Amino acid sequence: MRSVVKDGLLRIFPEGRIDSNNADETEKEIFDIINANPDCTVSFDFRDLVYISSAGLRVLLKVRKRKKTEIEILNVSDDVFEIFSVTGFTYNFKITKKMRTIFLERMDLEIKSLNGGIYPQKDDNMVKIFNKGVSLNEIRKERDAAQDAMLEGVPTLIPYDVVMVGDGYGIIYEAAGSTTLAAAVKKEPEKLPEYAERFADFLHEVHSIEVEDFPDIKDRYREWLDIAGSRMSEGDRYNISALLDGIPDSKGFIHGNINPSNVIVNGDEMLLMDMSGAAHGHPIFDLQALYASLVEMEKEKPMYCSSVFRMSYENCLQFWECFFKAYMKGRKEEDIEKMKMLLKRYYILKQKLIMLIEE
Repeated sequence: MRSVVKDGLLRIFPEGRIDSNNADETEKEIFDIINANPDCTVSFDFRDLVYISSAGLRVLLKVRKRKKTEIEILNVSDDVFEIFSVTGFTYNFKITKKMRTIFLERMDLEIKSLNGGIYPQKDDNMVKIFNKGVSLNEIRKERDAAQDAMLEGVPTLIPYDVVMVGDGYGIIYEAAGSTTLAAAVKKEPEKLPEYAERFADFLHEVHSIEVEDFPDIKDRYREWLDIAGSRMSEGDRYNISALLDGIPDSKGFIHGNINPSNVIVNGDEMLLMDMSGAAHGHPIFDLQALYASLVEMEKEKPMYCSSVFRMSYENCLQFWECFFKAYMKGRKEEDIEKMKMLLKRYYILKQKLIMLIEE
């Protein structure tokens, strides 16, 4: 029986059938694996299990009694889930049904995302395939955030189910246009100012939508500060805390990682994708993310704009200037200059924070 240990989690993969004919043997094999990893949390992956009888269910109960904690069982088929359901095991175990497996009908990459790539399919949908290393929890979080945002009235692509694609994972989305804002600017550079102004209007609309059930984006930064704080100077800790405290609270929707590659242009409208960082908060959090991606990242990583957005750095700078002017239209000159200063300061402090977390 195959098993995998990673980050203190032991995952066991039973196969075929577990019934009265092999339950004792299966039990011994499972407990041998558990005994060899006594400090690990135990979970099961049932992707290759086609049937389990009452004798097999008793084996699971013994594991639960031994570990004295909730046991997670992943990738449960419809038939096995039905057995769990009628016996009440769905109340005693954390059970996730088996994901649908799809095969790409088209292999041409249409949209490059920061954490994956989007491929159009023949059924008027498209699938986002995530990069290796993006956890299933992160993927589900992105799907759930997109669904919640959509229900709150945020203009976002409609997400469907999380699926398996080869040895990776993906999310099925509606194919409501398959051009990112970055791709649209690259295709029609003469319309760059027009796209930037449209995007500014779009973000104003997004930031005006109040959402109740999303996390406060400040809390995310405070968690980062708690993680990295012991390795920061007292001055840096104070500056970051003071910056966060000085930003007004808001219930307005925040994307959390906005950039030209996660905005879809669909005719006259724009739609958001890559929603795992969705939160509520002051617009400065989105403005900082956009400023960082269009202006500052190229200085640290040459060719960043061309590799991520397929735009030249000159076009990225021009897009930012046009966008920022449009977004800040009607503001006093001193407020505009203050915002520019805050964005630069915010970027420097955030980079210090992220670098320490990633060490």
